[in-house]
Amino acid sequence: MVVFSLVLACNVVAQTKVPKRAQRQLDAAVEKYMSRDLQGAFVAVEEALETFPAFADAWMLKSQLHEGRSEWPAAADALNRAIQSTPALAQKWREKRARLEFNAGRYAQALDLMDEVALGDSLLEASIRFAASAIQSPVELTLAPLEGSVNSAAPEYYPALYATGDRMIFTRQIGGDARMTGQEDFFEAALSEDGTWNVERALAEINTPGNEGAPTVRGDGRQLIFTACDGLDGGYGRRTGEGSCDLFYADFNVVENRFQREVNLTAVNSKAWESQPSLSADGHWLFFVRAYRTQDGRVVQDIYQSEHQGDGVWSRPSRLPPTINTPGREENPVLHSDGKTLYFASNGHPGMGGLDLFVSRRQPDGSWSQAENLGFPINSNGDENSLQVFPDGRTALFATDRDAPGNLNLWQFELPGHAAAESVALWRGEVRDADSARPIQASVQVLDSLGNAMGMQMSSLVDGAFTLTFPATERVILQIDEEGYGFYSKTLEPLEGQEPFVSIGLQPLEIGTVLVLNDVRFERSSSALDARFQPDLEQLARTMLRSEVRIRIAGHTDGEGSAERNQLLSEERAQAVAQFLQAYGIATDRMETVGFGMSHPIASNDTDEGRARNRRTEIEIIQ
Repeated sequence: MVVFSLVLACNVVAQTKVPKRAQRQLDAAVEKYMSRDLQGAFVAVEEALETFPAFADAWMLKSQLHEGRSEWPAAADALNRAIQSTPALAQKWREKRARLEFNAGRYAQALDLMDEVALGDSLLEASIRFAASAIQSPVELTLAPLEGSVNSAAPEYYPALYATGDRMIFTRQIGGDARMTGQEDFFEAALSEDGTWNVERALAEINTPGNEGAPTVRGDGRQLIFTACDGLDGGYGRRTGEGSCDLFYADFNVVENRFQREVNLTAVNSKAWESQPSLSADGHWLFFVRAYRTQDGRVVQDIYQSEHQGDGVWSRPSRLPPTINTPGREENPVLHSDGKTLYFASNGHPGMGGLDLFVSRRQPDGSWSQAENLGFPINSNGDENSLQVFPDGRTALFATDRDAPGNLNLWQFELPGHAAAESVALWRGEVRDADSARPIQASVQVLDSLGNAMGMQMSSLVDGAFTLTFPATERVILQIDEEGYGFYSKTLEPLEGQEPFVSIGLQPLEIGTVLVLNDVRFERSSSALDARFQPDLEQLARTMLRSEVRIRIAGHTDGEGSAERNQLLSEERAQAVAQFLQAYGIATDRMETVGFGMSHPIASNDTDEGRARNRRTEIEIIQ
């Protein structure tokens, strides 16, 4: 505890003569305060005030005691009573009064104090002005505690949603203070049909008598990254750590239906404090908080990011820019499944008091936008953190102690438009060998219409499973590749959606295998390839470059127009595909071309859909 210049305001100004009994009682209160007997200090200071209600120094100590408990209204009231008793204290403690009124959520009073004389703290001034304005223009929303068995008499916080939006892992504090007299454990909960969230199990394979907290899961729930800290003895128990708190990962064993033994994420850990990780839905980006003490004793706590390089390798972490990080405290970064909307908590941007929730968005050039406060009443004068947003981009849950200061619970609400993320669709399925049905570990990715990667994952070698998310309102291309196999490609138009689960069989690259390319993009009624991104041909080129197969390229048209014209068009289109591959370095002696015109339809030419299927390019492995 920092003593309030703890001769307090004692004897700094003249005041009405204090009865000796009251002074003895205050001296006893100060002694108990200094020896950390806070409850005894409360009792003694109340006795002093009963003896002498106008005792300014006693009110000052009482304010300090309430402040230590984060009881802001009581702290502000006690300081105001001290100033009423001794008006000469008003100027000296103006900024302190403004801060306490601000922390108490009494923004109008804080604004009045600030308007009388400028404060020395520019962030406090900006926050008071922001909060006084925000409370006059609240965002419309309904906040309510999460229904079900997730919330309890103990604090619950740091939820981690699966990409499906119907499961999560969260942290619950067991016992008292998590570091000194209690512990933190993980629990898994599921969304029931009646809309309630209910605990299914404790993660017994991860939980220890020590301290686990702040979990994050990859979108498919098959990788967990979490924080574990050293104990009072400086050790990590069964774990090995680098600093006071480290990040660990554990992969999910689908056969045993449990997470495997955790491993230190040494690539991102340091001698500093690492905590509060957030994985992108595809597991490609990791955000986390790092805190350390500078040589001058200042604590720096910022958000960092690291990029997965493949084969379990992570890049050197880099600090996010000043649009997000401040000289204050940043916490709990959470990247939405859209891959570009980052929510986090901070007390370093203008806000409502305590830790407020903010949003920043990754721009097309990779930069991050200026953090935006989510507003009142999402933010309050209490601490808010742990924001998680569901796949629809609007439904959210977070941890707050607004109803019970010091006891966080999970609440749910609808985000206002300015704070919403993009809605995402889900692509779930499995990749198997089309002949043997054996699971395949293949590259599964989502691209935008220009061919830029929006998410990538390797399907599971155990069961071929994958889970990826993509913006529901954008045109996307879904692709699967694996060496020795033909590829899969599918283009989805905006809002087209996707089947809940797809089973994809890849054909082995062997003589006689035929790959149908439905998305080779030609100019209308022409053999000229469209200059835009060609997803099927790009995949075909990659397949050819990593194999030695020879292919026959067959062009097909729909039934519109003359047979002669369609025959010539199909031949020219096959040749155009060969030229595309040649430009990628594929030798011409590995390719043959043929055109079949309209003679080999695979669907009716009476519908647009049928004609689109008939306009295709087929690739046959011939050697």
